[in-house]
Amino acid sequence: MAHPAEERTSGLRRDVETAGAHVKREAEAGAGRVGDDFQRHKEHLTQTAASARDDIASDLRKLTEDVSRLSGTVSGIARTVSSQIGEAASDLGSGVASTAKNQAGSMVTELERVARRNPLAVVAGALCVGMMIGLMSGRR
Repeated sequence: MAHPAEERTSGLRRDVETAGAHVKREAEAGAGRVGDDFQRHKEHLTQTAASARDDIASDLRKLTEDVSRLSGTVSGIARTVSSQIGEAASDLGSGVASTAKNQAGSMVTELERVARRNPLAVVAGALCVGMMIGLMSGRR
């Protein structure tokens, strides 16, 4: 018969070996679960990054298109404003020319009227103006 201390030691040894094997299996299973979770999260992060990259690229394309359209719109507005300013300047120039022509015609008409009423005064005034021009140009 075996010694009771040896039996107890042998039983404890079996229990420790069984517990060690059980702990080893649990540790391996836990490591497998951690590895699987890590791989799943890694794939999720990769998909999220790819999705974000695609979204940013799409937003950048849309922004480029919007800027291009805005540039075209601004160019169209600039052409329209330039055309309108040109037309306004042309209308203003023709209006000024028309007004100057009318005023010159009015002054000529007024001068003719004065000359018909008092021809001697007009001749005397012309003589004075001529003498002044002669004196000024003769001194040089």
